[in-house]
Amino acid sequence: MMNRILGMGGKLRAQAALLRRDPQAFAVNMMQVTHPSLFRERLVDIMNPVPMHVRVDPSLGGAMRLNVLNPALSKEGMTGGPNTILNLAVRVARQGIPVRLITTVKPGGVSADWLRHHLAELVGGEIPEIAVETAAVEASPLVVGPGEAFMATHWTTAQQLKPILPRMNSAKFIYMLQEFEAGFYAWSSNHALALETYGMDFWPVTNENLLAEYFFRTGHGRFADPGFRERSIAFDPAIEDRVFHPPTAPWPPGPKTLLFYARPSNHRNLFGLGLEALRRAAADPAFAGWRMLAIGGRGGVPDLPLANGHVLRPAPWRGYLAYADQLREADVLLAPMLSPHTGYPALEMAACGGVAVTNAFSVKTIEVLEGLSPNIVATEATVEGMAAGLVRAAGLVNAGRPRDGVLNLPRDWAEALDPAARRVAEVLRAF
Repeated sequence: MMNRILGMGGKLRAQAALLRRDPQAFAVNMMQVTHPSLFRERLVDIMNPVPMHVRVDPSLGGAMRLNVLNPALSKEGMTGGPNTILNLAVRVARQGIPVRLITTVKPGGVSADWLRHHLAELVGGEIPEIAVETAAVEASPLVVGPGEAFMATHWTTAQQLKPILPRMNSAKFIYMLQEFEAGFYAWSSNHALALETYGMDFWPVTNENLLAEYFFRTGHGRFADPGFRERSIAFDPAIEDRVFHPPTAPWPPGPKTLLFYARPSNHRNLFGLGLEALRRAAADPAFAGWRMLAIGGRGGVPDLPLANGHVLRPAPWRGYLAYADQLREADVLLAPMLSPHTGYPALEMAACGGVAVTNAFSVKTIEVLEGLSPNIVATEATVEGMAAGLVRAAGLVNAGRPRDGVLNLPRDWAEALDPAARRVAEVLRAF
């Protein structure tokens, strides 16, 4: 016991010394200890801002190159949003603009061989040379020429650009918007910092016309200027029919399957609300004999009891193509999304011929969602609404509905992204 007390005393003395030497580091250290979940979710990252280490070399002249910024790149992180960033980067490179992928928080990441294989699988066709470098190491800063340009892909990367842009020939940048990211936080420092980026001097490239319309309706930053629409580059996501399509053969007999896109750490995915709706729906006879699996969370969720003896069990993380197989093997997907963006999973499930249950939000109305596909059941973002939507979806499946993949969106990324890539290249040549 005495040794434990003496050990604690040593730790306290070390913390006191840290407080005297570096109050900010002390605050971050204590937050990690006392509130680890908050720290992991980056709700306090304003206490420890991460700079991007860049050296502007005038000797490189005015040659154009696009530096696409990502906090990190990893195999496990290749979900819908990151894959769309990579897809657009390849297509901009095909327009004759040299492109680099830059990590801004975590160095390293994917290997060149893995990236080339992934891009070939993701985009298809000839893949231009695209390097992965980092601006996350102070001792070896990223070297750029003053004529180069940047594409921010997250509000934190836009913030990291602020001290660098005045050193460039043009203070403008491309900003790829795939979500209203200020909505990731309560009214807070991070909320304010995310909102601030919408007032910077950028060209918006928005993934989904619904999301672009939401930005203009809410009018944050430059979106309050009607003339800003002239800069707007928006596209609707492609749900590739080469990957997301109905089963090609009748599925063997067995229990029907419900998938829950369960991501407890992503608040906009409404894990708690969806789980309660699923618990209520599981009590309905429509789900008798079904199995229920949680997907989408790399950390997984534990077995969670539902009603009538049902248990929500975690399914392992799958890669891009295997994930599409997983959707084809299922009948219903619950994919809540409290955002103006539809989210990929509901669209991908609809394209695979299953029934997707998701919720409306702002410009993303029930009518808009169900107009995208007869395979989408849209509800309000309430427990009661989602539970009723799940029962309705199970009833459609139990009635033997045909598994077609009708979806009123592009089914090929060339159709969706090539016009945007051409426009981005035109903008960059005029920088």
